[in-house]
Amino acid sequence: MRYGKLVISAMFMALSLFTIYFANQLPDSRGGVPGPGVWPILISAIMFVAAFIVGIAALREKENLPLELLGDNQIRVYITMVALVVYFVCMNVIGFVVSTFVMLYGFITWFSNYKLLQRIGFSLVITTVVYCIFNYVLKVPFRFGILF
Repeated sequence: MRYGKLVISAMFMALSLFTIYFANQLPDSRGGVPGPGVWPILISAIMFVAAFIVGIAALREKENLPLELLGDNQIRVYITMVALVVYFVCMNVIGFVVSTFVMLYGFITWFSNYKLLQRIGFSLVITTVVYCIFNYVLKVPFRFGILF
């Protein structure tokens, strides 16, 4: 497991540097509005730091435990990845608001034990906040999908 963590850490650090390099080539910000490269650079910097921390933790491990690919927790991760791919497809077909609300409701239901009204409320509030930030503050329109 130690070597796998080191390889994954190196891959994600390289991917983040690659993304930062190309995001720097995007246009600069104008009129106080962040340019298109700000978020990829920020996310890539966070990804680099996280990958670096994983690499350091892997170097400090004393044992080299075998990598388990089909445990219960790993299968949950695989299902979550498939659900996210389905979400991205649905977001382009159906629309951001409906797809995001359904995805959040599903994940909150699956990963927590909140009551029905809390799950609906959290999903609605998070979707609304994200939509308002991108649409009104950052001026990024969501004009895709057949629904809102």
